[in-house]
This record gives sequence, C-alpha cells and structure tokens, in this order.
Amino acid sequence: MEQQIVFKEEARKAFLDGDGNVDFGKVQARWNELAKVKVSLGNKYFTPEVVEQVKKLSGADQQRFLDVMMGGLANDDSSVGVYATRPEDYDVFSFYLQPLIRDYHKIEGETKQEHDWNIPVDEYVLTKIDPKLEKVSMRARVARNVKGWNLPPLMSKEERINFENKMVEAFENFGIKGKYHSLTPGHKNQITQEQADELIKRHFLFNDMTTDNHLTSSGVASDWPFGRGIWISEDETKMIWVGEEDQLRIISIVQGNDLGKVDQSLYQLLTGIEKSGLEFAEHPTYGVVTTCPTNMGTGKRQSILGKFPNITNGGKDEKKLKDIARQFGLQARGMGGEHSAMDHEGTADISPSARFGVTEAVVTRRLYEGLIKLYEIEAQAGKEQQQQA
Repeated sequence: MEQQIVFKEEARKAFLDGDGNVDFGKVQARWNELAKVKVSLGNKYFTPEVVEQVKKLSGADQQRFLDVMMGGLANDDSSVGVYATRPEDYDVFSFYLQPLIRDYHKIEGETKQEHDWNIPVDEYVLTKIDPKLEKVSMRARVARNVKGWNLPPLMSKEERINFENKMVEAFENFGIKGKYHSLTPGHKNQITQEQADELIKRHFLFNDMTTDNHLTSSGVASDWPFGRGIWISEDETKMIWVGEEDQLRIISIVQGNDLGKVDQSLYQLLTGIEKSGLEFAEHPTYGVVTTCPTNMGTGKRQSILGKFPNITNGGKDEKKLKDIARQFGLQARGMGGEHSAMDHEGTADISPSARFGVTEAVVTRRLYEGLIKLYEIEAQAGKEQQQQA
C-alpha cells in the first residue's frame, strides 16, 4: 500500500458515523484490511470483547480510544500501532492496553517496574572488549512526560506552547549551563531553519515530524513546529528534546569508552529537572509513562555507534547484523536511529531492546554484555573473510 501523510483530525473521520460517533464496524473493517499486510499488536488485541468494553464507556472516552489506535489504523507497517493520549489511558483502557504491553515486553506473572541508577564507573569499559574502542560515540536517553499534562497526541497548540514555556523556566533554574533553541514561530529563543538544519545534521535535533505518517496520524506531530525545541548544555554533552513523541527526551552524549560515565551524566540531568519542581508521570505497575507503550518501564534507551563492516559485508547486509543483535537482546539501527540506513562501514546504533521489567543499571549491563558477543562475531567474520581472500 502507498503510504501518504495524513493528520489525525482528517484520518479519524473515516471511522465515524453520520453523527460523529465512533463506528467500531468501520474500525474492525480497517483492521481486517491491514491484517492482509501486517498484524500490529493494536490489531491483534482489538477483539469483540474489547469492543464490548469500549461501548460501555462515555462518548468522550470512545473518541479517545479511537485516538489511541489512529497510529496503527493509518499505517500498514505498524508493529505496535497504539499511542497513549493521556497518562490515565493506561488505566481507563487497561482491558486493551494491558495484554498488548505484556505481549510486547514479554511479561509473565505479576511484576512491577523498579528503578536503580546505581551504575558503576570503570566497570563497563569498551576498551576491555577491543582496544580500538577508545573513542566511541555513546548515548543514553530517557523518555519522560510531566504529571498534569496531556501526552503529545492530545495536546492542543496552546498546551504545547504553554508546556514549552514551562520548560524554558525550568532550564533557566536547574543549575546546568546551556541554551534553549526553539522551533516555535515568534518564540524569544526561536532559531532559523538553517540553524535547525545544522542541529539535525549533527544528530542533535529531531527531524521535521510532519514527514512521518506514524507521528502525523497519531496526533504527535500536530501543530508543528509549535512547542518544539531542544535545550543543549554549554559543553554539548547533554540535551533535552521538547515536544517530540514524548514531552521530553533527556539525552546524554559522551565520546569515550566508559558506559558508566554516560549514565552519570544522564542522571545528573534528570535530577536537575526534578529539582526545578517538575514531577514526572509514573504508573504504579508500568513505571515511566510514555506515549508509546514500547518505552514504558525505565523509558531508557542506551546505545553506542559501532562499526561492523565484516558482519554487514560493508553495510550491504544490515539484516544479518540486526538478526545477530536480536539474539543477544539488542537492537541494531542505522546511524540516524530508527528507519535510517547503515553506511559502507556497517556503522550501526546498538542498544538493548528491553525497557520494562529491567532497571536502568540492568540496561547498561546488558548493552555491555551484548557488545562483547557482537564484537567476537565481528572479529571472527573478519578472520573468515581473510582466509577466503
């Protein structure tokens, strides 16, 4: 199917009846159509029992339930296909979202998300794996949303602008030197398109969200570019995205070889925001509340940029690296993150896939242990290629 960019307000009209109410027959027909291409988790768990439960809710909640599914209904390549619109969606629509979350995160039995930032420095050192890994681009980021605000898919233009202004106040008072760069027209910190393009080129700022149909159809990209921007520390090792898929993406970037130092930097940034008076949204079971359920739990993603020319055959066989990485609980993506390509050196963004049911410390340890395995296979592939030459 040809994928076209469509915004939520227009896309959702296809699933309403003549009176503007949600027509669940139309929703089911669309899920059936999509199943011929790919069955997302949103599709899988849209059962007759779920429909009966939704019909017992108020008209407003039925409309919000449709909003939750819009990212999946409007995209034939969705793997998950749901986006929460408010923190309380995870309770109001638990009959739909809970089995989906348990499936994605492979949760069995009773479990509750715990946090642990006790991550040692000098232990997870990449040069112990390979002496050549002296200066590596290492990143860690956490997704966060602030208590008392709608999540990005439901935010109005006014709410997005108000939230951005609230964050600018926080940035001025949280004790780390830096500067906020706004994309909002007329904002006191607005930057030019040329400046924004340069930040994107440097892999600091996120891309134009209106080019991604998952973000437009779910409402995440609505009102672009209002309420969007990035705070960057003076030394350019700490960054905070405002107004992307989650209200905040808090990022630490370190050039070096000690994974623990990335976490140390990130935790300093995180606690600085909390000390400014903001309270992050948390769920008693799932931990950090995020727009996409895949990030629930720690909300943390930690990665390095590594070169794997032998496994990928000079970047020509990305699938092989992705398949091998998956065996060790890792994700391999292109240099620019999800949906981007690897270069001719097989440069890939490598990160652990687990978010829920693991602590922040475990995420770091799993990345290190997985990299040991991955670089062993890379070295072996190099030896085999030399023997064949």
